[in-house]
Parts: sequence; structure tokens; C-alpha cells
Amino acid sequence: MNLQELNTLYDDLLKDIEFDELELGLQNPNIFEILKISKTEIRHSNFLAWLLNPKGSHLLGNVFLKRFLREVFLSDKFNDIDQVDVEGMDFSNLEIYREWNNIDLLIKLDDIVVCIENKVLSKEHSNQLSKYKKIIESNFPKEKKTFVYLSPDGNPSENETDVYQPISYDFIVDSLERIISVYGESINQQVLFYIKDYITIIKRELMGTDKLSLLSQKIYTNHKELFDFINDHKPDVLLRLNTIIKDEIEKRGWILGSISKVYIRFFTKPIEEFIYFSSKSNGGWSNGESFLFEIVLSPETKNKITFKAVVAPADKNYDRDRFVEIVSSIDGFKKSKGLKWATTKSIQAKLDYQAIHLMNDDEVRDFVNSFLDKTLSTIKLVEDQFKAHADELLKMKEIK
Repeated sequence: MNLQELNTLYDDLLKDIEFDELELGLQNPNIFEILKISKTEIRHSNFLAWLLNPKGSHLLGNVFLKRFLREVFLSDKFNDIDQVDVEGMDFSNLEIYREWNNIDLLIKLDDIVVCIENKVLSKEHSNQLSKYKKIIESNFPKEKKTFVYLSPDGNPSENETDVYQPISYDFIVDSLERIISVYGESINQQVLFYIKDYITIIKRELMGTDKLSLLSQKIYTNHKELFDFINDHKPDVLLRLNTIIKDEIEKRGWILGSISKVYIRFFTKPIEEFIYFSSKSNGGWSNGESFLFEIVLSPETKNKITFKAVVAPADKNYDRDRFVEIVSSIDGFKKSKGLKWATTKSIQAKLDYQAIHLMNDDEVRDFVNSFLDKTLSTIKLVEDQFKAHADELLKMKEIK
């Protein structure tokens, strides 16, 4: 694609009125997006627990709770109570537990227990549903028990199909929209905003059925060539972050060592003379350093950034064990169990890698420098330790 073709495609997009509608819609604030909790399973469970509590500050009483229980008791997997019995229930003794024995939601009402496993984006694992069932049966032997598998699509669980009743987030949306249509005028305005935002987030993030999602799909279809080109050439978040981190390290007078896209390693002037460099490859770093400070970028699953003090493999003639002992004996450090790599100190911070797209370079630099500042005391401890063992470390480097 040449520049003229790209400009033509972009001009077509800007003339599309639906693109204006999407841009306007995205400017509407949503509390769940602002707090960056739209895809966080535990936050969904917290909000549902709030809605289910008849004494909650939402002042909806038991309206949502009744609709939910009627759906639960409608299941053919639970015959002890019929959905029509819900209307006459006394909820004054109702208790709702969060993360009780790792169970997402637990509703306890007199002699009834409802166990809810909430799956937003993750999948069931490690026989957890079977384990939760055993926990409930052990702790509530005399109560009537029912089990719910709540997920965006409402599909049955993979391992406990006969026990867990599948309920979809579509039911949650339908219930909340029904409540708004009936009680909307009497609901506290702030609560009404929260519920509407929650409905939007479920549709947008979990189900892809909100108005803006459908509109974006239509726009993509109509301008597929342009969006595919942009996607193929979008900025590399890790490369951008890596570059900024290296720049800020060098601005501090620190010296870059062996590096890669996700590992930025360095040492400081005060310890430079004490670092042994292997004469040949021993499965260590490319430059053969015996010790480096290391920054690890972990975007795939961990969403964090980590600083480490690491001892690497070295030549057989170098007394690496003694070197590890010297580093590990620093106050607050640990004796690493790794035979090849010895991580003696770690410092972590949360980092939303997706949000970096929305940050300008100055904002990214501010974050990087704030994180690097947290490492200063650790770096100083290493520098002081190396100086305290200067004669020994220099002598260890004299091996042939």
C-alpha cells in the first residue's frame, strides 16, 4: 500500500458518520473503565455481592436477589425448592460471603446454601468446582445446597455439568435492565449510574453486544483494509518501554549490560571493577557478566515489572559460590536456591502494559523513574557490600 492509497482509506474513514458516533460514544465516562476493573473477575463478584445484598446501600432491597434466586431454583439440578417459593422467603438472616474458602460468592439463607463460581475470562482449573462442592458438603451437611456456574456465555462447566447450574451474564443484564425499567424513577441517581455503567461493561467487555461494540464491528467491516494495515504496523509496546528504560538508566550514569527485548540489565560505576566477565560462554549472558541488576518486563500474564539482583553462571575457575555468598549476605537479600542463576533480591510493581498505548513519553518516563527510584536503596547496599569485600572480589577476578 502506498501513501496515496493510505490517505484515501483514511479520508473515507473520517467521512463515515458512524465513526463519529463511535468516537462520541467512547467519550462517555464509565466508572468501571476509569477504575480499570472491567475485566477483573474479583471486581465483578464484589459488585454482584453488593447487588445481591438486600441491605446494600443500593436501596433496591431484595429485588435483584429474588430474580437471581428464582433463576437458580428453576434448575432441574435442584429440586428441594421451587422458584415460586422465593416470594415468601424471609431474607432477614441472609448472609453473603466473598472468597470464603476461595469460593467466589456464597449465599447462606437459613437452611439454604447457594455456591457461585464466577468465571469472567478465565477457565475452570485444578478440579476447583469439585473441590468447592466437597467444601460446601463438609461445612453445611444439613443445609439444602445448590451450585451455580456463572459465565459470560452461560455454557455448562467442563467437569461438573451434573451439579453446577449454568447461568449467563446475559441473565444478569436482563435482570438489571428489567429493574431499571420498573424501578428506574425511584432508584438513587448515583446507584442508577453505577448499574447502567455495569450493564454497559458486561455487554462491551464480556459479551461484545453493546451498541458501541456492534458499531465498531460494522466500521471495521466497512474499512477493513485500513484497520488491518494499522494493526500490522501498530507500535511495539515492549520496544517503546525498553527504549525509555534504557535511556533513563543511562541518564543516571548507570552502564547497560547484556540486554534483550524483555530483559534490561545494567551495573553501576562503583561495582564495575568487581564484576567478573567469563572468558567463554557458560550458558550465561551474552557479555559474560557474573552479576547484573535486571529489569524484567512481564506483559503476557503477570502485568508487572520486576527489578532483580542476579548472579549468573561463570567460568569453572571462578569462585561463584563465594560470590553468591557475598551478595546473599546483604541485609534483606536471600540465598538463592538456583544452581545456575541466583536471584538474591526482587522488587516488583504493577504495570498495565495495555495502558502504555494511552500514555505519552513523558508519562512513561515518570513511571519508569518512579520505579527506578525504588531500586536505589538496594543498589546502594550492593555497592557498599562490594566495596567492603573489595580486596577479596578483586583477587577472585585474577583467576586464569
